[in-house]
Amino acid sequence: MYFTNIDVVVFDAMGVTFVEGDDVSNLLIPFVARECGCTNPEAIRQLYLPASLGRISSQEFWARVGCAPASEREYLDTQLKRDPDFFAVAEQLKERYLLAMLSNDVSEWSAYLRRRFALDRLFASVVISGDHGFRKPDRRLYQVLLRSLNAAPRWCVFVDDQPRNLETAAQLGMHTVCRIRDDRDPPFTSAP
Repeated sequence: MYFTNIDVVVFDAMGVTFVEGDDVSNLLIPFVARECGCTNPEAIRQLYLPASLGRISSQEFWARVGCAPASEREYLDTQLKRDPDFFAVAEQLKERYLLAMLSNDVSEWSAYLRRRFALDRLFASVVISGDHGFRKPDRRLYQVLLRSLNAAPRWCVFVDDQPRNLETAAQLGMHTVCRIRDDRDPPFTSAP
């Protein structure tokens, strides 16, 4: 997977760097229901959204869903799995391109996961919705990333698993790659 006339490869986190694409529906909501007793999925979503925009802290999120503070670490350590092929691909790509991350996430969760999996060493820039108050597909979040890299959109490839996020990137002039996961999907690989 090499690109011509490209300087930057930008990865989403959930569904690309990490296996689960819909972590809120498929991981967070079941975890909160099981561990904390809050069984209203819409209430959990309504609390996650401001946390992912940096309007409430992760501690406030856990308190509002009725969880003990230790639940955060348990959730992050047990529910989120890194894509087993991601590091090999990223290391290969890093030899030729700047790498970056653009993701919707709670700021504290993203920082913890990047430390836990040593991801920051791969990325020249990391832009997280919880740090900036915008969520993909809001074009302002993409513009924060482009400014942080001092890169024109045409020099960037954006890899995401959500078509709506790729549409915004394409409208800005970025090249896009949709990461699809299903039984027919080959592993995430790179050409030699």
